Amino acid sequence: MSAPAPGPFRATGLRAASPRPMNPSRNSLSQILPAAATLRAVLVAGAVASLAAPALAQGGMRGGIAPAPVVNVGANEADVSRRLDLTIGRSLVIDLPRDAKEVFVANPKVANAVVRSTRKVFVIGIENGATSIFVMDGEGRQIAALDVTVGRDLNVLRQTLATSLPGARFDVRPAGDSVLLTGTVASAGEAQQAIDIANAFVGVGGAAVGARGAVINNLTIRGKDQVMLRVTVVEVSRQVLKQFGVNLNANWSAMNFVNGVPFPLTGGSYPAGNDISGSIKAGGFSLQATLRAFEQAGVSRVLAEPTLTAISGEAANFTAGGEIPVPTSQSCSAVLASNSSNCSVGIEYKPYGVALNFTPVVQSENRISIRVGTNVTEIDPQAAIPVSNGNNTISVPGLTVRKSETTIELPSGGTMMIAGLIQQRNRQAISGLPGMLNLPVLGALFRSRDYQRQETELMIMVTPFIAKPMDPGQVKKPDDGFTEVSDSQSVLLGRFNRLYGVVGAAPLGARYRGRVGFITD
Repeated sequence: MSAPAPGPFRATGLRAASPRPMNPSRNSLSQILPAAATLRAVLVAGAVASLAAPALAQGGMRGGIAPAPVVNVGANEADVSRRLDLTIGRSLVIDLPRDAKEVFVANPKVANAVVRSTRKVFVIGIENGATSIFVMDGEGRQIAALDVTVGRDLNVLRQTLATSLPGARFDVRPAGDSVLLTGTVASAGEAQQAIDIANAFVGVGGAAVGARGAVINNLTIRGKDQVMLRVTVVEVSRQVLKQFGVNLNANWSAMNFVNGVPFPLTGGSYPAGNDISGSIKAGGFSLQATLRAFEQAGVSRVLAEPTLTAISGEAANFTAGGEIPVPTSQSCSAVLASNSSNCSVGIEYKPYGVALNFTPVVQSENRISIRVGTNVTEIDPQAAIPVSNGNNTISVPGLTVRKSETTIELPSGGTMMIAGLIQQRNRQAISGLPGMLNLPVLGALFRSRDYQRQETELMIMVTPFIAKPMDPGQVKKPDDGFTEVSDSQSVLLGRFNRLYGVVGAAPLGARYRGRVGFITD
């Protein structure tokens, strides 16, 4: 107790004890016990540390950075030329058989050579590409000729794809500055996700990763889904027509020609609703007045509901309507014998009706991306223009076109509505006798007022479904159980046909009597 024990550990805070009798007092024991406890704790800690030190040293060796790969070149004549593959940011150690004097690098931007000793050369990959490295000795003889190809570390991309898409199989290979991506995925959404990951891997980085490359998509989708699209095109048109006024129809024989045919001055009127009319005649002059009071309101509904099915990624088209001939050009040729000309008119057919085209892409098991385009074309007589063809004049009607094109993403069975395509037309006309229709009170007897308002709204509803094939045995035909009736039942009872139970169906619990099971009109 007078001196500390030899060793690497030293106990601090202890004093040497003076000789004491064999029966120490309580105070002496109280002073010795804390010091002994402290010494014991220090010794235990030192022993634990000494046992743990080898384990820590072993673990540090295990978790350390692996040494750079070493390549021996130039041991014999056949081993002078070597081909090396490097990844960007990685290095190789080249062991030389004799002392090197000169090192030449063809393209230092692709790979660099660092000489730390006369027998070792460190080759570092910098950028995508290929270069050559030559090593010479002091006498000018070639020690090594290296063809170095530097590319990206595709193991990182392989691990990222395997983590992000565990159900798919990928094979990643370098292709110059590009990356060739092959494999099998479940859907187009997974393929697009893999392409996005590869593009991010190729395009991010600058000098550490190199110039931007490209991704070559060679992925295969295991099973292409079929998408059934149900589109409902609804057009609601409301029209209000009001007419009120007085029409005057006058007839006056102003003069006669030599042959006795009168030359009348007439005024016409067009029929309307419930008219109240009367006439005044005096000699060669007659006047007819018609009171018109007419009001009309109507609503029309036009519905088209096409259903199309297409493979994911393919386009489908639907058209319900027709084609209208429209003259485009006119050519005439003179006929000398009859002193006339023959004219021909070129015709071009313009489509009208409801047209639908869509391209579905199944993104995942229950998500569908759809590019939908609708075109509603109507014949508009009000936009007609006259076209002259020699002595004949034809009226070519105009076309009213409403188009809609959008890209949406929906679940299977979900519905997207495109609405708000509203068109309003208001028309008001006042006709009457000049000078009289503007009188404050009596002018109402000499004028007629027409008011027309038309409102049209187009609404499109899109509902996609992922179509699955059915077993032919599950399909029920309309003529299942059909039985033709006898002549007596057809003539006397007016029955057309009779339906019996379908084979395999559960029997009915009760037997019905009378006209049950017959289809009548």
